[in-house]
Amino acid sequence: MKLRTNSMAVVALMSGLVLNVSQGGGDWASIVPNVHAADLTAIKTCSNATLTSSYGFYRTGTIPLPDGSRGSLAAVGIQFFDGNGNMTATQSISRNGVFTFDGVASGSYEVAEDCTGKGFTDSGVEFVRFVIIDGGEGLYGLSETSGNAVYEIGTRIHRPERDDHR
Repeated sequence: MKLRTNSMAVVALMSGLVLNVSQGGGDWASIVPNVHAADLTAIKTCSNATLTSSYGFYRTGTIPLPDGSRGSLAAVGIQFFDGNGNMTATQSISRNGVFTFDGVASGSYEVAEDCTGKGFTDSGVEFVRFVIIDGGEGLYGLSETSGNAVYEIGTRIHRPERDDHR
């Protein structure tokens, strides 16, 4: 009985909203607040220190092959961010079925206040753009290597205070 009463209340509420919009000559904007670009940029909570931990990641997508065709890329690994703009990664990669295991790379990163970031090789070449999600619990990245269509998803493995075993 309680479910039926709640369902009827939801239907009545939605009917009232639709009726209000349709009879008032208005549109949904009259009941849904406007979102402006300034609202989105007002939330500034990230810095290099937001990424302070180990992250498990996978990368997947397509890469150019020497004959001009496209091949697949898949990789899994672990990244460590030190909170000061330095990162290291160990990964195993399949490039169109050719495997490379336990490759190690290092570089630097920069995080903007809006939680977007860039990764750089040791020689300073930008190679990835990313966005930090869920307060630093994860990240989404996009490779900037020419010809690649590769994305990355990373998830925090350890909290910084428990990262003694890296």
